[in-house]
Amino acid sequence: MAFTDSIDALPPPRPAAPAGFTRDAARGHGDPRAESAVVHGENLEAMRRLARAGFAGRFRCVYFDPPFNSGRHFAEYADALDPESWRAMMVDRIAAARSLLADDGSFVVEIDDTELGPLLVAMDSVFGRAQRVSTITVVRSAATGHKAINRGPVNVADYLLVYAKDRARWRCNPLVRERDGYDPAYTTWLANPADPPERWAFVPLKKHLRASLGRAPSGDDFARFAIANAAHVVRFAQPRYEAVSREARATIDRSRREPDRVLCLERPGRKPFIVRGGNRVLFLAHKVAERDGRPTLVEPLTNVWDDIGFQGIAREGGARFVRSKKPERLMARIVAMTTDPGDWVLDAFLGSGTTAAVAHKMSRRWIGIERGAHVDTLALPRLVAVVDGSDATGVSRAFAWKGGGGFHVWT
Repeated sequence: MAFTDSIDALPPPRPAAPAGFTRDAARGHGDPRAESAVVHGENLEAMRRLARAGFAGRFRCVYFDPPFNSGRHFAEYADALDPESWRAMMVDRIAAARSLLADDGSFVVEIDDTELGPLLVAMDSVFGRAQRVSTITVVRSAATGHKAINRGPVNVADYLLVYAKDRARWRCNPLVRERDGYDPAYTTWLANPADPPERWAFVPLKKHLRASLGRAPSGDDFARFAIANAAHVVRFAQPRYEAVSREARATIDRSRREPDRVLCLERPGRKPFIVRGGNRVLFLAHKVAERDGRPTLVEPLTNVWDDIGFQGIAREGGARFVRSKKPERLMARIVAMTTDPGDWVLDAFLGSGTTAAVAHKMSRRWIGIERGAHVDTLALPRLVAVVDGSDATGVSRAFAWKGGGGFHVWT
């Protein structure tokens, strides 16, 4: 074998750990050129070391799932501090994480109502109230079982506090979710959408469908047909006159004077502004997306997430983390909302490794920090399975995950 051939046959070198960290070669896995890493250590000091090592301003998303201060003691950690100590612990870590956040990035922290108020105060004290983006309610359970016998409202929700480092630079990807049921406002059939708008012909959708079926349609008939033919289905909606441009207002005024005509105002980079009789013409097609190979009615994501089940997640990633584990679908939504492929994600309370597993499947670079011994019993085995492609649970199917990449372990 030639000397040059023997060099080519050598595995690529593993990158050195950042300054201030030691790479634990025995616990890393997969591609030696990988950038993602698990830091086994205390998170406050680890975040400060990351900032000194060149990671300041690098992360598009920082996610915290801290102890909720429930007063309970779990096998992996104690969740009981006096309120002042808990708040001081959080302020220090929020401040350390802020320095790692990109100028256009998002900070997302999950909590229940035990420390929700103090956490809002802590976040405002570090980021400023003007950087508060949203408080999202995540419905995690139903009002059943032992919870239902409690006095007062049954607690079924967690909360995501979403902050920007700089609202003026903040970037967020708009997301949609599947709508529960048909939108009854879409009741008009447009016979000829390919023609110029001034030639459009409208009839009631129910009348068109009845003629098509030869019988009275059921509610299911109506919804299935409308969604399958969404380019032909419209509604008429009164526009907010004071909220549109001068050109759009002029178009509305003209449409009111000529109620039988369809007028179309072209807007570069935006959907055309189409009106008839002073009302906007809105297409059902703009609310339909493909889900699992079928057209599905969707709607913009709101700040109430009641469509992500927490039940049945015990087997995700093969990591059992009682009362502390989050669904991969929840993390996938957060990651999709706040980052793009190739961006960096930080989880400073890694736990069983959900954030890292999801970020990896979604082609993001990531760093997870965990001090507990369960980093070896839960998080690392889970991430090895992700890299090897043997983890078919969680969001693996949704992202067609077959394995690849790798990670390091730093101490």
